[in-house]
Amino acid sequence: MIVINEVDLPNVKTRHRTAAIPGTKTSVPNYPKKLKIYMNNASPYWWVTYYENGRTYRKSCKTTDKLEAYKQAKIFYESLILLKYQHPKHLQKHDISIQKKAYEKRDTQLKTIVYEWLRNKAEKWTMAHTKEVEKRLGKNLLKYFGEIDIRRISKNHLLNILERMESRGAFSLTRRLVNDCRKIWQYAIVKDICKNDITTGLSSVLKQHTVKHFCALGANELPKLMNDIASYEKNNSQIEKYALQLIALTFVRKNELLMATWNEFDLDKRVWKIPAERMKMRVEHTVPLSTQSIKLLQILQTKYPSNHYLFYKDSPTTPLVGHALIVALYHLGYKSRMTVHGFRSIASTILNENGFKSDVIERQLAHIEGNQVRRAYNRAEYLPERKEMMQWWGNYLEKISNFESEIYPETRLLF
Repeated sequence: MIVINEVDLPNVKTRHRTAAIPGTKTSVPNYPKKLKIYMNNASPYWWVTYYENGRTYRKSCKTTDKLEAYKQAKIFYESLILLKYQHPKHLQKHDISIQKKAYEKRDTQLKTIVYEWLRNKAEKWTMAHTKEVEKRLGKNLLKYFGEIDIRRISKNHLLNILERMESRGAFSLTRRLVNDCRKIWQYAIVKDICKNDITTGLSSVLKQHTVKHFCALGANELPKLMNDIASYEKNNSQIEKYALQLIALTFVRKNELLMATWNEFDLDKRVWKIPAERMKMRVEHTVPLSTQSIKLLQILQTKYPSNHYLFYKDSPTTPLVGHALIVALYHLGYKSRMTVHGFRSIASTILNENGFKSDVIERQLAHIEGNQVRRAYNRAEYLPERKEMMQWWGNYLEKISNFESEIYPETRLLF
């Protein structure tokens, strides 16, 4: 009895019906004449061929032994027949047993493929980014085609979704979705789930629009912004104020700040080490802490004690919501003028204008060098230079912030 496991299924190569196959052919005894083995003139190994309905299937036996080639040819033939017919009578006639797993029907619904792709990517992405992509795909793609076989979704289906998104002005979101879909279909092709990439050419038909960068104030407006932040209070809470002040001093990304826990800080060594899993580029990032940052953290420890998150509302185990800081800026009158990300732009501009090396600034911003050759050679951390730069930045913010000590005594300690 011949047992065909999943690994025995043929990796079939097809040839055009008119293609000539060099070498001497030999029929396999007691099998159809269409099944032959032959010694390829360009190879020392025997090959097996089978011709049916205008197609020639062939596979290398990887052996120089003719009897072994016969044996492998028989397995190859039975595998082809099983793949084509899978009929109980045929199985009984040839006395072949095969593992069911090899022929189990795979779930090819789009949602299944998407979540499989997401699980694969989640190992390299931050949790926040994974959730963002999942939410984007769920609302704009799976909502309409999640239950449909990925092989039955056409280019027009995707185009209709994209045009609908563009009609409501979501141009940036549309391009992100196209990029997601391209990667999903490429994943499905590699996994042999579908054959065609229906996303090809979709980007070329999208409407052109001007990319709008994150809003950021000019350097001349920074003093007023810092004073406005110092006066912020809402519902007897100043937690948002302290968060905005710390992000101004450290210019980290919003999620890196809001998800920060106290065990990441070493106030004695004056450093904050953000673990790789919370960084956009999945590389641990060190933030040197200025004297102003240390004072702010000490006030935060006193007013909002916690063994977990620095910034929270009701429970130290639940971080401040992601939109809390932008809402605070709106409340201060900076809507459409300043974003949380804008602190990074302001710091970069001012530090560059004041003679700090661009490599040092980019490293502190946790940016990855775009030039691969330069990135391979430039692995420096620039930690001494960054410590000096961050202290200069803390002094700069203190200098431009003219707080009234009798009105805001605790903020005067910071700046």
